[in-house]
Amino acid sequence: MCSILDQRTAIVDDRLFFCSGNYTFDDDGLPPHAASFIYWLNLSDTFDVTGPLDVALLGSTDLPSESLNGGKYPDPGGFSGTFFYDHTMLYPYAGLIGPEADGTNNALWGFNTSDNSWNFTRVEGGRISFGENSEGVYASDPRTGTSFYTGGWVTSFNGMYNGTVKFRSSNTDSLSWSFETALAGLQGPNILKGSMVYVRKGGAGILIAFGGYQTAYAGSQIPDWPWDQRPFSEIFIYDIQSSTWYHQTATGDLPELRTEFCAAVSAAPDDSSFQITMHGGWDQLNRRAFNDVYVLSVPSFRWIKIEDSDNPDLIGTDKPGRNRHKCDMWNETSMIVSGGQITLGEWETFLLIDMCKPEYPPIKVLDTSTYQWQTEFNPSLTYSVPGVVTDVIGGDSLGGASLTEPELGWETEDLADIFSQTVDRDTYVPPRRSSQKDPTNSDPDDSGPDDSDPDPSDPNEDQPDNDQNQKGSSSLATGAIAGIAVGAAAALAGVFAAVFLCYRKRRKYQAADQTTPSVSSVTDIPLVKGWHKPELDATAAQRFELGTENYVYEMHGDDIGKQRGGSTPPTTTH
Repeated sequence: MCSILDQRTAIVDDRLFFCSGNYTFDDDGLPPHAASFIYWLNLSDTFDVTGPLDVALLGSTDLPSESLNGGKYPDPGGFSGTFFYDHTMLYPYAGLIGPEADGTNNALWGFNTSDNSWNFTRVEGGRISFGENSEGVYASDPRTGTSFYTGGWVTSFNGMYNGTVKFRSSNTDSLSWSFETALAGLQGPNILKGSMVYVRKGGAGILIAFGGYQTAYAGSQIPDWPWDQRPFSEIFIYDIQSSTWYHQTATGDLPELRTEFCAAVSAAPDDSSFQITMHGGWDQLNRRAFNDVYVLSVPSFRWIKIEDSDNPDLIGTDKPGRNRHKCDMWNETSMIVSGGQITLGEWETFLLIDMCKPEYPPIKVLDTSTYQWQTEFNPSLTYSVPGVVTDVIGGDSLGGASLTEPELGWETEDLADIFSQTVDRDTYVPPRRSSQKDPTNSDPDDSGPDDSDPDPSDPNEDQPDNDQNQKGSSSLATGAIAGIAVGAAAALAGVFAAVFLCYRKRRKYQAADQTTPSVSSVTDIPLVKGWHKPELDATAAQRFELGTENYVYEMHGDDIGKQRGGSTPPTTTH
């Protein structure tokens, strides 16, 4: 396997899973093309990452639906989606294609890693139908079986419906989700092609989102493009316990503006700091790709530019950038960078993965303790805080950071309290942990998150009928969503009136967001054929309404300065 593009990825059961992308192989002579398989790579063994990936290392099984196959290369941005996941299950979400993509509510395909089987799984909590959304930001906490998704193309054109999908899989027989929007305070990041990671801070963990496009209002940076690239001083924080978004200003070596990068997290051995390592990306303003490395260290919120070494993409004379790739962290230490578009040049750019090119490996691995790119994946590496980080935040390789708050101070007292708490490390050990390449046997009782985790469902609620290939489920516990209002009915007529304009402009702007003349044609496969209301009861109208006189992408007038709220929104439960 020579290249991977626009795949969804996750590490579960000591394996890196990926599917729904476009691939090149060294034996078929074809340009990137979709494959109707989910692949996995065993991370219990050492393997070479200096060239094409040996397919003998890969396990695979058929995808259950054409909706998961991935987009047609080279459509800009492809149909990049994600996996919601816990300790044993994968649930493909967003980035779906074809008639099934957005035609089924309250259901997801689920892949059980215990026996490598698919099931069409019922989900309770509301008619959430965002299968066609793509290139939003997402993160999962496998310890509690909670996953999140916000932003993307759909909400970029419907800013007043900017919200967060929260998916709960702690009980695989009782899946639930909700679409959450705040009635007051910060509405969320309004983000496209950025990144979001889970960090073990606060009472129940937090999400940190940054970069990408700011889609809350019309931009002025880039000609013929509706949104500005967000500065990396703007960091968005979602407190899972209170379901509240916050804003915090970061300082230091701010990265150049970009989208289509990836990021992953390493925790200091004593949890005194968390390093969010960011790699690559695309600058739409100057039409160039990056191949650099930056670190955001929290809770100090300092950006640090890294002088990494031995990057395999930069060994030759071309020095291309990499964008549209994915990052997954193994054991806090090995950041696995998979796939992406290898892009050469500035303004006039050229793709280097149109055919198999062995010099640009489909998977590369960065040791985040040394920031040296590896020639092989080593599963036994452990993390220590690198000197380039401790030189800024203090402490040593084991932790002991002396900088424990942002240089400009906390923007709210809530954040100071949130970052004073740390969630325990996940102690779950996969039952399959072994050195075999493609394990298939496991204890069927060892499935799902730890039984000690609280059940998010109401045990007294009636369960739905067990249809073929479906599992019963119940609603999300109402106490888990204090401080938010779920769903919305206001301005729905305005949304449907705007769908046609959304579709036309979506195609225009996606075509403009290209990295090479070879992908300059407008995609004829729309990702936003129509917006589907999350049909839950609503108790209040949204703050922002879409006027018929506005362009679809002009969401609302509140700038970020006005949205830095520090209090918890009013409580509304459903």
